[in-house]
Amino acid sequence: MASVFAFFDSGGHLEFREGTADRVFGALDPRQASPVAFTVQRCSWGGDGLEGHISNTARFVGTYPPNPVATGVVTALGGPQEYIFGNLVICGSRWSPTEDEPPSRCGLSQAQQDLIGDVHIAVRREAADARW
Repeated sequence: MASVFAFFDSGGHLEFREGTADRVFGALDPRQASPVAFTVQRCSWGGDGLEGHISNTARFVGTYPPNPVATGVVTALGGPQEYIFGNLVICGSRWSPTEDEPPSRCGLSQAQQDLIGDVHIAVRREAADARW
């Protein structure tokens, strides 16, 4: 089943892509390194969360260019304050009623897409203002 994911390219441009997780995560890294997941917003008590994915090699500064827009979006959404290099995919995560089961990955809801889109606009505007 196709889901919607937020894809940020290394230049910080946002595109909402529809597809399976494997297909969308395949766009993370032209070298096809496996993605590394991290929590952006934790899901709990039946609520949905957000999960970020970067290339496994994206943490190496020399491999991919820094992505200040993606870094700013993740920080503004309450995610870890680590610098992101290269491409970023954000997907949804759904709370599991049992402690034994980790949250499940899912597509983004319309509300999550709107939130990510609004934050992206604000971060890009702030970055443009900082250059002047």
